[in-house]
Amino acid sequence: MTRPRSRDSERLLLAGGLLVLALSMPPLPWPRASFDYLAVFDITQSMGVADYRQHGRPLSRLAFARHAMALALAELPCGSKLGLAAFTGYRSLTLLAPVEVCDHYGDLLSTLDQIDDRMRWAEASEVAKGLYWALRAARDVGGEPQLLFFSDGHESPPLQGAVPAPFGDIRPGEIRGLVIGTGGDVARPIPKQDAPGHFSGVWQADEVIQRTNAVQHEEHLSALREGHLQALAARTGLDYVRLEGVAGLSRAMRSSARARVRDVPTDFAWVALGLALAMLCATPLGTLFSRRAGTASIQQQA
Repeated sequence: MTRPRSRDSERLLLAGGLLVLALSMPPLPWPRASFDYLAVFDITQSMGVADYRQHGRPLSRLAFARHAMALALAELPCGSKLGLAAFTGYRSLTLLAPVEVCDHYGDLLSTLDQIDDRMRWAEASEVAKGLYWALRAARDVGGEPQLLFFSDGHESPPLQGAVPAPFGDIRPGEIRGLVIGTGGDVARPIPKQDAPGHFSGVWQADEVIQRTNAVQHEEHLSALREGHLQALAARTGLDYVRLEGVAGLSRAMRSSARARVRDVPTDFAWVALGLALAMLCATPLGTLFSRRAGTASIQQQA
């Protein structure tokens, strides 16, 4: 007759099997909430106004928007996707199609860091048309991402009449997302830059097109045109949020109303590792408790 294996041996064998399983277990599909976005940044000259502050230092609208996006990116769950684009003139240019945020985290941060005023290919800032082009980009890029459109709403040249109607191929509400108002309430001078990106003072009133019949000619100054952006958001079926702090953007992006549930490859190796650790600890812990129980019994008998 063979001697039965002890309970301790069985536990060791089971722990070894669980360790092998943990090392060989591939990620398994599991339904999880995730988020898909195409973030479009206004890179026109008014976005160079430094009316944000970080660590006590002034920060431009564009730099603060990028900073908030970088922090929000770190908080998106794996399985989410993010694409990046820039807007100037009247068109939006997709720089990086939406990719999975965990697998491409470094690429996203690197691309985000390069979105600045040096990329500007036009000096105009036709925000309404830029938003319509951004909606087209979100529709055509594939995967049905929601749109994040960062802008201060400063139209240059200024709108002299009604806001242009959305393009005929864009249905309000077809693309979901957020118009993100970027900037402060106080009108400030707009930094002037040449083609290579060198600063050369600020724009003066006689250097920019002013609105006709305006009481004050202030198109050379820029503040957040919140009413204009809210109207554009309502007209296109988007929601509006103001960028006041970095945490607010992350909360808005991770709202349950914006989540989609899909099967995401999920690592369950930790379950097998936890069970293996429990098996390995069971024997010494059992011995320790038995000794303490025996010692207590002897003391009671004494």
